[in-house]
Amino acid sequence: MSDNILTKSTDLGIGNVTVGNLVDLMRGTPPPTWEQTCLDLDKKLADSRQHVTELENRLRALWDKLEGERKYYMEHLQLNEELVSEIERENERLNEQNKRQNEAIDSLREMYAKEAKP
Repeated sequence: MSDNILTKSTDLGIGNVTVGNLVDLMRGTPPPTWEQTCLDLDKKLADSRQHVTELENRLRALWDKLEGERKYYMEHLQLNEELVSEIERENERLNEQNKRQNEAIDSLREMYAKEAKP
Protein backbone atom coordinates (compact mmCIF):
# COMPACT_ATOMS: atom_id res chain seq x y z
CA MET A 1 0.00 0.00 0.00
CA SER A 2 1.48 3.26 -1.08
CA ASP A 3 0.82 6.37 1.01
CA ASN A 4 1.56 9.76 -0.45
CA ILE A 5 2.20 12.16 2.41
CA LEU A 6 1.35 15.12 0.20
CA THR A 7 -2.25 13.96 -0.26
CA LYS A 8 -2.96 12.88 3.32
CA SER A 9 -5.56 15.03 5.03
CA THR A 10 -5.51 16.19 8.63
CA ASP A 11 -7.62 18.57 10.69
CA LEU A 12 -5.57 21.44 12.04
CA GLY A 13 -8.50 23.45 13.33
CA ILE A 14 -8.63 25.67 10.25
CA GLY A 15 -10.55 23.42 7.92
CA ASN A 16 -9.48 20.36 5.96
CA VAL A 17 -5.84 20.98 5.12
CA THR A 18 -3.59 18.59 3.29
CA VAL A 19 0.12 18.40 3.71
CA GLY A 20 0.36 19.53 0.10
CA ASN A 21 -1.57 22.67 1.01
CA LEU A 22 0.84 23.27 3.88
CA VAL A 23 3.76 22.99 1.49
CA ASP A 24 2.05 25.53 -0.79
CA LEU A 25 1.44 27.73 2.23
CA MET A 26 5.11 27.60 3.15
CA ARG A 27 5.96 28.59 -0.44
CA GLY A 28 3.77 31.66 -0.02
CA THR A 29 0.65 30.58 -1.87
CA PRO A 30 -2.28 30.31 0.54
CA PRO A 31 -4.91 27.68 -0.07
CA PRO A 32 -8.10 28.96 -1.67
CA THR A 33 -9.98 28.84 1.66
CA TRP A 34 -7.37 30.75 3.64
CA GLU A 35 -9.11 34.12 3.34
CA GLN A 36 -12.46 32.58 4.24
CA THR A 37 -10.87 30.79 7.20
CA CYS A 38 -9.47 34.10 8.46
CA LEU A 39 -12.85 35.77 8.03
CA ASP A 40 -14.54 32.91 9.91
CA LEU A 41 -12.02 33.16 12.73
CA ASP A 42 -12.46 36.94 12.84
CA LYS A 43 -16.24 36.51 13.10
CA LYS A 44 -15.82 33.92 15.89
CA LEU A 45 -13.48 36.29 17.70
CA ALA A 46 -15.97 39.17 17.37
CA ASP A 47 -18.78 36.90 18.60
CA SER A 48 -16.64 35.80 21.54
CA ARG A 49 -15.82 39.41 22.41
CA GLN A 50 -19.52 40.31 22.24
CA HIS A 51 -20.32 37.38 24.52
CA VAL A 52 -17.61 38.44 26.97
CA THR A 53 -18.98 41.99 26.93
CA GLU A 54 -22.49 40.69 27.66
CA LEU A 55 -21.15 38.55 30.51
CA GLU A 56 -19.22 41.51 31.92
CA ASN A 57 -22.38 43.65 31.79
CA ARG A 58 -24.42 40.95 33.52
CA LEU A 59 -21.72 40.53 36.15
CA ARG A 60 -21.60 44.30 36.70
CA ALA A 61 -25.41 44.39 37.09
CA LEU A 62 -25.33 41.51 39.57
CA TRP A 63 -22.50 43.18 41.49
CA ASP A 64 -24.45 46.45 41.66
CA LYS A 65 -27.52 44.57 42.85
CA LEU A 66 -25.44 42.76 45.47
CA GLU A 67 -23.92 46.05 46.64
CA GLY A 68 -27.38 47.60 46.90
CA GLU A 69 -28.66 44.66 48.93
CA ARG A 70 -25.55 44.70 51.12
CA LYS A 71 -26.04 48.41 51.80
CA TYR A 72 -29.74 47.84 52.58
CA TYR A 73 -28.99 45.02 55.02
CA MET A 74 -26.09 46.88 56.62
CA GLU A 75 -28.38 49.87 57.25
CA HIS A 76 -31.01 47.60 58.78
CA LEU A 77 -28.39 45.82 60.84
CA GLN A 78 -27.23 49.20 62.16
CA LEU A 79 -30.83 50.17 62.95
CA ASN A 80 -31.36 46.85 64.75
CA GLU A 81 -28.20 47.36 66.79
CA GLU A 82 -29.39 50.85 67.75
CA LEU A 83 -32.79 49.47 68.73
CA VAL A 84 -31.21 46.72 70.81
CA SER A 85 -29.05 49.32 72.58
CA GLU A 86 -32.10 51.48 73.22
CA ILE A 87 -34.06 48.49 74.56
CA GLU A 88 -31.14 47.53 76.82
CA ARG A 89 -30.94 51.10 78.18
CA GLU A 90 -34.71 51.14 78.78
CA ASN A 91 -34.48 47.73 80.47
CA GLU A 92 -31.73 49.01 82.78
CA ARG A 93 -33.77 52.12 83.55
CA LEU A 94 -36.84 50.00 84.36
CA ASN A 95 -34.75 47.63 86.51
CA GLU A 96 -33.43 50.62 88.47
CA GLN A 97 -36.95 52.01 88.82
CA ASN A 98 -38.20 48.59 89.96
CA LYS A 99 -35.35 48.36 92.46
CA ARG A 100 -36.21 51.81 93.92
CA GLN A 101 -39.90 50.89 94.10
CA ASN A 102 -39.09 47.63 95.89
CA GLU A 103 -36.89 49.54 98.33
CA ALA A 104 -39.75 52.01 98.93
CA ILE A 105 -42.20 49.13 99.47
CA ASP A 106 -39.78 47.46 101.89
CA SER A 107 -39.41 50.76 103.79
CA LEU A 108 -43.19 51.15 104.01
CA ARG A 109 -43.57 47.58 105.25
CA GLU A 110 -40.96 48.17 107.92
CA MET A 111 -42.66 51.42 108.93
CA TYR A 112 -46.12 49.78 109.14
CA ALA A 113 -44.66 46.84 110.97
CA LYS A 114 -43.16 49.19 113.59
CA GLU A 115 -46.45 51.07 113.91
CA ALA A 116 -48.44 47.87 114.23
CA LYS A 117 -46.38 46.65 117.18
CA PRO A 118 -47.70 47.98 120.48
